[in-house]
Order: sequence, then C-alpha cells, then structure tokens
Amino acid sequence: MICYNCGSVLTNSDYCSQCGMDVSVYKRIVRLSNTYYNAGLTKARNRDLAGAADTLRRCVKLNKRNIDARNLLGLVYFEMGETVQAFSEWVMSTNIQPDNNPADKYLVAIQQEKGKVDELNHTIKKFNVALDYARSGTDDMAIIQLKKVLNQNPNFIKAYQLLTLLYTKNGQYERAKRTIKKCMKIDKCNPLSIRYLREINNYLEEEKKNNPDRRMERRRSLRGRMVDRPYLSGNDVIIPKTDFKDALTGAQSILHIIIGILLGAALVYFIVTPARISSVTDRVNDTKVEYNQKIAIKNSTISELQNQVDTIKADRDKLKTSLSQYTDTGNTLSTNYSNLLEAVQHYLDKDYDKSAKSLEKVDGKMKMDSAPFTKVYEALSKQLSSQVEKGAFEAGMTAYGNGDYKEAIKQFEKCLETNKDNDEAMYYLGYAYTRDGNEQKGQEYFKKIVDDYPDSDFYTRAKNQLPEDSQEPEE
Repeated sequence: MICYNCGSVLTNSDYCSQCGMDVSVYKRIVRLSNTYYNAGLTKARNRDLAGAADTLRRCVKLNKRNIDARNLLGLVYFEMGETVQAFSEWVMSTNIQPDNNPADKYLVAIQQEKGKVDELNHTIKKFNVALDYARSGTDDMAIIQLKKVLNQNPNFIKAYQLLTLLYTKNGQYERAKRTIKKCMKIDKCNPLSIRYLREINNYLEEEKKNNPDRRMERRRSLRGRMVDRPYLSGNDVIIPKTDFKDALTGAQSILHIIIGILLGAALVYFIVTPARISSVTDRVNDTKVEYNQKIAIKNSTISELQNQVDTIKADRDKLKTSLSQYTDTGNTLSTNYSNLLEAVQHYLDKDYDKSAKSLEKVDGKMKMDSAPFTKVYEALSKQLSSQVEKGAFEAGMTAYGNGDYKEAIKQFEKCLETNKDNDEAMYYLGYAYTRDGNEQKGQEYFKKIVDDYPDSDFYTRAKNQLPEDSQEPEE
C-alpha cells in the first residue's frame, strides 16, 4: 500500500514515514475496497453477474485505483452483453495504469477480431430499435429485432429480459419461461430475471387452476411453433425436398401398415416405456439433488452476506468516529494557526496590544506536530509576555467586577503563567476562588503571598484573608 500524498510505501504505522500524513482512515478505506473486490470475485465465479457488478461498483467507488476490480467489472459487463460499459471500465483502467495493465490485452483482442466492434455496435443499435418498437406497441417487429440481437450477442441479458416481457405480454408464457431460463444460465442470480420467472410461474399456475381450457387452446395454437427457430434474413433460401417414390399397391400398403403397427407396439413395450419410466425417475432424482444444492448454497450465501453486513457496519461506525475526531482536531489546529498568524501580523505592525490579544487566543498547551509553529509561538510569547500579562490581568479584573469568577480565575491563571511573581494577580486569583466557592484553593494563594512575598503591597490584605480574619479586598 502506498501513501496517497507522497506515493511512498506505507508501514504498519498510522502515519506515513516520509510525509507524516495520517493514513489510518485511508488504510481502512483501501481494506474495505479489497473486501468488496474479493466478494465480487466470488460472485463472478458463481455466475452471479448482477451481484458481482454491484459489489465491484462499490469497490471502485471507494478506491478508483483498484485496477483488478475495475478490470473484473469490465469483464462482468462484457459477459452480460454490456459492451459499452465494459469498454468504459477498461479505458479508465488503462488511463489510471498505462503500463502492465491486462485491460490493454482485452481491448486489443476485441479490436483485432475483424468486424467484432462493428458487430457489437450494430447489436446495440438493433436493441434500441427493438426498444422503440416495444414502446410504440409494435411487438412483432420488436421480437424480430431482439432475435437478431441475440443471434449476434447471445449473452445480452437486457435483450433476453425484454423478449421475455414481450412474450409475457402476448400470453406466450412457455416461450417467456424458456427465454428467461436461458438468461439465468448466463446470470444465475439476476434479481430482475428471478422476478420475471416467478411472475411467469404464477401466471401459468393461475391459468392451470382457473382456466385449463384456455391453457390447452393456447398450447394447441402454438403447437409446431414451440421451438424458437433462428431468424432468416431476406437472402436465405429454403429448398424444398424433391425426392419422389413410386406408388405402392393396395396389398403392399396394407402389409406395410400391419408391420409398422407391430413394430411400433413392440418398440413401445420393450424400449419406449422402460426408457420413459427410467427417464422420469432420473429427472425426479436430479430435481431433488438440484433443490438440495440450491438450498445449501442459499443458506451459505445468506450467512456470508450477514457476516459481511456486520463487518461493514462495524467499519462504518469506526470510520465515522475517526473522521469526527480528525475533523475536530483539524478545526482546532486551523484555528490555532490562524490566531498565531494574526498575532505575528499585528506584531509586525507594532500594534502590540492587538498582537497580545491574538496570541491569547492561541492554545499553547495543545500538542502541535509542527516544530516551526512551536518555535514561533514561544518566541512571540517571550516578546509579548508583558502585553499578555497586562491583557490577562485587565480581562481578569473586568470579569471579577462583573461577577464572572470562573472567567476571572482563567485570566488570572494565564497572567501568572506569564509572570509567576505577579502578587496582585495572585491576590485577586485567591479571592476569585473564594467567591466561586473554592475557599481552600483561595486560602492557598493568600498563604503563598504571606509566605513568599513579605514585601508585597498585598501582604497585609492576604494575611487578613487567612482563617484568623475575613475581609473584602480593597480595590
């Protein structure tokens, strides 16, 4: 896996060893894309082409540089008869990775086959013509065009599905059923094909129960036309048979008829009947085995899909949490950088008050990954320490006068961070803590003045605030 920022090879760390970029979210996205690719490959091997196409589209949406997934998606489209979409995926793949790309071989192989590209283009045009015929209600012409399309492109899923709809619309349910079964041999789990087959079976079952006479009449009308014959163009010629035989005499005819009847009866008794019984038995056994296999496959697929859903949900929650934390951190860092640049600009303009106020907004305690940021912050803080001290003290006194003791505590502590020997700030900080309900903390600051600053102007005031006496501060 390579870094999306600098292109270097990534290690197990969540940060790039070359550029220092946070790649933890990027790694999770790539892993999720690879998971979708593996699932799509499994579905393609099982001829679940529609499911494979959907999974691979999710894969390349997460990671557009997943060349294997994009090439496989093109192959799936091509197998479904979607040649335009297949070419699009392969062309995008070759643009992303021009060298050593299997998509080049696919494109060259199709282009080298004489007339293949023109044939595919004609197939799409004929399908569009058939679609227009179907929309205008000219079903016969639409069916003819679709048969031409399937003769040229036997894997065109959409052509099979449209032909099934037209057959169903005209009441030719048996033909519709055979057509959609051919489609499902190409794409076994296509949701639309499964839905059409279920609807056709419902029609046949309902007709069998409610109107059997109509069903038999329709089957008789279609007798002799049950097998779909290949489409004949205008240049095809049908040559009738011209073999003639001499007419037989009446006795010979009767003798031949009797022999034929006897041979037919013997054939039925000794060959046809046992073969039919054996054939029916074999079909029943094969049907049982097929249904058992389908049930086992469906149960396995459901379990696998449920596991994938649980994994994807967990990854989604982790990604949401990581992205939220990353966004919050990024916003804080951006605000810190902006405030620091503003402080530097005011300092260069010699407007030290505004520079100090801007520097106060910078969170100096926050961990910064940038060494230049820390160096500039410390240098500017040193130059503006007096301005920061003065501004923090004035802000603390304002907050104290307004009764906002928490803000006063915050500002006096910032003042002491700049100058730990500011006894005045220390005195009002102790009194702010006392007013805020934290008398023990306030007593600590009063005692610190009495113990460490005996020459302070606030010595007597602080001493009076100790447990022996309690007075309001003189302002």
